[in-house]
Amino acid sequence: MLLSLLLPSWCQRPVQISQKSHYRIVIPNDPTEVEATAAKELQDILQNIFQTSFPIVNEKSYKGRHAISVGRTQMAASLYKQYQDSIHDDGFLLHTDGKKLYIIGLREKSVLYGAYHLLEHHLGCRMPVPNDLNYPILQQKKLSLHDLQNPSFSYREVLQQFPNTDQRYADWHKLHNRAYFNEHWGLFVHTFQRLIPADGYFDVHPEWFSMIQGQRVRDGQLCLSNPEVLEELCANLAVLMEASPEKETWSVSQNDNENSCTCPNCLHLDSLYGGKSGTMVWFVNQVARRFPDKTISTLAYLQTRRPPRNIRPEPNVNIMFCSIECHRERPIADNPADQSFMRDMEGWHALTDNIFLWDYVVQFKNFLDPFPNLHVLQPNLQNFHDHGIQMVFEQGSNRHHSESCEWRTFLLAHLLWDVNLNVDSLRDRFLDIYYGPNRAPFIKQYYDTMQAALLASGQFLNIYGFPIDAKEGYLAPDKIAFYQSLFQQAYAVPPYDYLRGLHYSLYDDRLRLLELSLDFAIQDLAFYDLSPELSYFKKLPDGTLDVNEEMMTRARRFMEDCKRLNITHLDESTFAADLLWLNIRNYLRKSSLRGRPNKAIGKPVQCLTTWSHLYDVGGPRALTDGILGAPDYRTRWLGFQGEDMDVIIDLGEETDIYEVSADFYYYPLSWIFAPVNMVCYISDDLTQWKEVDRKSFENGTNLTESRIKTFQCLFMEEKGRYVRVRAESLKTNPAWHRGYGQPCWIFCDEIIVR
Repeated sequence: MLLSLLLPSWCQRPVQISQKSHYRIVIPNDPTEVEATAAKELQDILQNIFQTSFPIVNEKSYKGRHAISVGRTQMAASLYKQYQDSIHDDGFLLHTDGKKLYIIGLREKSVLYGAYHLLEHHLGCRMPVPNDLNYPILQQKKLSLHDLQNPSFSYREVLQQFPNTDQRYADWHKLHNRAYFNEHWGLFVHTFQRLIPADGYFDVHPEWFSMIQGQRVRDGQLCLSNPEVLEELCANLAVLMEASPEKETWSVSQNDNENSCTCPNCLHLDSLYGGKSGTMVWFVNQVARRFPDKTISTLAYLQTRRPPRNIRPEPNVNIMFCSIECHRERPIADNPADQSFMRDMEGWHALTDNIFLWDYVVQFKNFLDPFPNLHVLQPNLQNFHDHGIQMVFEQGSNRHHSESCEWRTFLLAHLLWDVNLNVDSLRDRFLDIYYGPNRAPFIKQYYDTMQAALLASGQFLNIYGFPIDAKEGYLAPDKIAFYQSLFQQAYAVPPYDYLRGLHYSLYDDRLRLLELSLDFAIQDLAFYDLSPELSYFKKLPDGTLDVNEEMMTRARRFMEDCKRLNITHLDESTFAADLLWLNIRNYLRKSSLRGRPNKAIGKPVQCLTTWSHLYDVGGPRALTDGILGAPDYRTRWLGFQGEDMDVIIDLGEETDIYEVSADFYYYPLSWIFAPVNMVCYISDDLTQWKEVDRKSFENGTNLTESRIKTFQCLFMEEKGRYVRVRAESLKTNPAWHRGYGQPCWIFCDEIIVR
C-alpha cells in the first residue's frame, strides 16, 4: 500500500543516474547480511542497466557526493529518525535529495525489498519467473523519489512453486515463503496428531480421543474436556519449544477432519461457548496461558469456523481463519452463497485482531483444470484487508505446477503488497514480458473469454471441481474450439519481432504450459462424448465406433510434454500424467467391450435397495445403458449411500449365461469403498435363485487411492432369464477412517452379462 507524504520541494530533489555519474553504493561500516545482499543485487543489476560500474563501499571509506545509501548508514540517520514511525512491518522508504538516493527500512528484509522495488517499479526491471530477470539498457535515468511503501498485509505467503523453490524470486516479490515460515513457526496446522499421536496413545488412553457415536476413534480429534489431555499436550509442547527456543509461533490445532468429540463433557462446553469453535478456544486459551511468551495458533476451519460465544481468544492466540467452503466465481463479499463466511469473518474480527487468513486459489482436485478465478483475487484481498486481516496465506499447488501458476503467483504477490494496484496494467506488463508482446493479446483474450463465459453461465466455481462441471459454461465445446484457435494464432506469430528462432523454444514452452491446461480439460471431457470432437471414439459410416486417433495423439503428446516440462502431479495427492494415460487406456479397453456380446444392454433393471438421487444418472437403468463411467464418481455412476446394492436384470427370455461383471469406483477420501463382496444369482422365475459365483474384496487404508475395481464372476454355463447382482457395502466408514461411523458409498457402473 503506497503512502505518499508531501515534503518541501528542497527535501525531494531528483538524482541523475547515468553511465558518467560515478555513483557509489554505500553500506554501513558493519552491514547486516540483508544490507550486504541488497547492495550486491543493486550493483549487479545497475551495472547491467547502465553498462558501467557501481562500486560498493563502506561508509567510513566513502568520500564522494553521489551515493546510493543502503540501510542504516550514518548519512541516512536523520531521514530514518524522521520516518521510522511512519514505516511499519516490512515497509521501506526510497528518497532522493539531489545527490543521494536512500533506501531505508525497519525489519530484517525491508532494505532488500526496497532495493528490488526500486529496480522493478522505478527502473523497469521484471522477474516474471525465477531465473528470468529482464532489465532495460539505459544511458541515464532521472529519479525524483519519496516513495514510502507499507505492505497491505504484514505476512504474505503464496504456497506455490516459485516462492518455495527460489528465494530470490520470493524476495524480489516481497513474499514470505516456507523458508521464512520455518524460521519462525514451530508447528504448523493439524497438530493434534503431532502433539498427542494416536499411534502412541490411543491403545493406552482411548479416553483422550474423540467419542463418535458412543465409541472412541483413532482418526478424529482430541477430547478437549479431559484435563489429562491438556497436561500431556502442554508437556509435549514444552519439549518441542525447548528444542527450538527461537521459534515464536506454535500451532495447537485440530486434525484435518470433522470428528470433534461428542462426549457429554465436550458437548456441555459446546453449549457454553457456542459450538466446537468455543470449546477449541477454551482449550487453546489454557495452552496460551502456560506459554505467555509464545504465540499459540489454532484453526477456524470447517466445524470451528463459526466464531464462539461468551469467550475471547487470549492476546497471544492466533486464529487461522479458512475460506475452504467459499465459491470462486464471484468475489466473496458479493456472492450470496458466501454470506455465512462474511458473518464469521466479521464475528472473529470483533473478538481479535490476531487473525491469519488462509485462502485457496487453485483447483485442488485437478491442478491443470482451467480455473478462471483470477478476477476475484483482488476484491477478495481488499475484503480481507478491510476487515483488519493482517496475515494472508494463499494456498496454491505448493511445489507442483498448476494452471496459470506463473501469472497467478505474480498477481498475488503484488496484491499482497498493495491490494489497490491496477491489475489490468500489471497483467499487460506480465503477459508482454512472459509470453512476448506479439502473443500476449491472444492470451489476454483467452482469459477474458473464459471469465466472461463463467459469469454468463451462472455456475459455481469449486476448488474441488472437475472439467465436466463447466461443460455448459466456459468449457462448452464451442468455447473449447475458440480457445484452440487462439493458441493456434499465438503459435503462428513470433513472441518478439527481434527474437531469432533460437529463442522461440523458450516462449513456445511457456505457451505450451498454458495450453496443457486446455488439453487436460479436453481429455477429461472426452470421457463423456460431449461432441464428435470431444470423444475418444469416432463413428464410422457403417455405424460402428473406432478409436479417435486425433484424441489419442493429443493424449500421448500431453503425457510426453508433462514429463518434459516437469509436471509431476495433476492433483494434490498422487494423480499424475501417466495415470491419466492409464485411465484413458482402461476406458478404451472397457469400451471395446461394446462390440462384444452383452446381453444386459438396454434391459430393464429393478433395484431392491435405495439408490441415491444426489448424483442423478437416470436411476438403475444407468447400469445397463451401455455407457461406461468415466474416472469421476459423480457422473454415470449409480450411488448407494449406507446401503447394499441389490438389482435384478430382466434379460427378456431364458438364455445361456457364463459371465457377470460390474465395475465399482474406489476412493476412500470421498467415503467411497468397493463392496466387501459381490454375489451373482440366476433365476428363470424370480422365485428360485441359484448362486453361481461370488467375489470378495478387502478395502485398503490408503485415503487418496482412486481407481476402478472390476468384479468378474465366471462360472459354468447356466440357463436363466433373470440375473441378480448383490453387492455388500461396508455401509459406514471403518474405524481407521476420519469419517468413522458416517454412511459410506458404493458406486456401480455398467453390468455386463454374457
